[in-house]
Amino acid sequence: MLFRAKKQIANSGILALVLLLAGMSVVAMACGTETVEVTREVEVIREVEKEVAVEVEVEVTREVEKEVVVEKEVVVEKEVVVEVTAEVEKEPIIFSDLNWTSSEIQVRVAKYIVEHGYGYPTDAIAGDTISLFEGLKNNDTDVTMEIWLPNQQEVWDAALESGVVVDVGKSLEDNWQGFVIPQYVKDANPDLVSVTDIPEHMDLFVTADSNGKARMVDCIPGWACEVVNSEKIVTYGLEDHVELVNPGSGAGLFADLEAAYAKGDNWLGYLWGPTKPSAELDLYILEEPPYSDECWESGKGCAYPTAEIKIAVHETLIERAPELVQFFRRWDFTAGSHIETEAWMTENNETTDAAAVYYLQNFSDIWEEYVPADVATRVHDALAQEG
Repeated sequence: MLFRAKKQIANSGILALVLLLAGMSVVAMACGTETVEVTREVEVIREVEKEVAVEVEVEVTREVEKEVVVEKEVVVEKEVVVEVTAEVEKEPIIFSDLNWTSSEIQVRVAKYIVEHGYGYPTDAIAGDTISLFEGLKNNDTDVTMEIWLPNQQEVWDAALESGVVVDVGKSLEDNWQGFVIPQYVKDANPDLVSVTDIPEHMDLFVTADSNGKARMVDCIPGWACEVVNSEKIVTYGLEDHVELVNPGSGAGLFADLEAAYAKGDNWLGYLWGPTKPSAELDLYILEEPPYSDECWESGKGCAYPTAEIKIAVHETLIERAPELVQFFRRWDFTAGSHIETEAWMTENNETTDAAAVYYLQNFSDIWEEYVPADVATRVHDALAQEG
């Protein structure tokens, strides 16, 4: 730091005196007087400012901010809530066990998958077309694997409209129905072409139990086709020429035809396909006028239309077991697999339960397509125990 040294003028009056004396000298010279030199020393004081460097110790204080690192251990507690749902006991699924072979096999195949694959207890109520359709409407059963149309068209349409029965898709492939004779009978009687030719060839089919008329093996009692066939005979005017014979069951009908065919006997009767006899035997379908809605509604004096076979469930199953409804919607019981299974059963004198196991073991490429992988695994595990 620099400080200034200052010198003060002693007296402002000294300066005034000097000026006065100078003035008097001038006057004296002007007056011609002798000049006297007077010398005086005058002390002049000047004020001078100087910058002087002075070393000064200054105390400097600095604030230093110290960074302090604090480690904190944070413990995060995760609460995991595991919700345990008690397994709800599943209600049994009741099948309509219709009394013909294709339905009996389908029912047992479906029951096996539903029970072992989906974990539902199952049961079946045996009966015919008419009684079991009523059972389905009343929820005595949950599932019917074969609804034949147009045989059951009227009751089917009414049930769908009421909402108590739900169409979930196709069962068998489209089928045919009609009156047949062995091809060898047709070859021996070339003019036996249609149903209306029966009166002229009635004697070919007369047997001891046919009351002098042509013996025609009919549809099974309780099936819708029994009613249709009776109406057809009346419309065609054949009441005096044809004796409808009850075969007792679908298996009985097949056995009757196969026995006659094996011996080369004449045979006349109702049949449908695809079935084992229709696939294995050479048969001729007697002609009828082409199907039309008008004809069908006024006496059924025409050919059966192509049969459409449906799977139906009671409306309550939609909410109770939606996964089963999806299963039935994907169902596909092909004609080839059906006929082979039925043939195996007949040749080995096996039951329909055994036939269902045979089908599941030999046609997994078909049924695995309409079930989830875990369901298929459980079914295969169960089949492995069958031996």
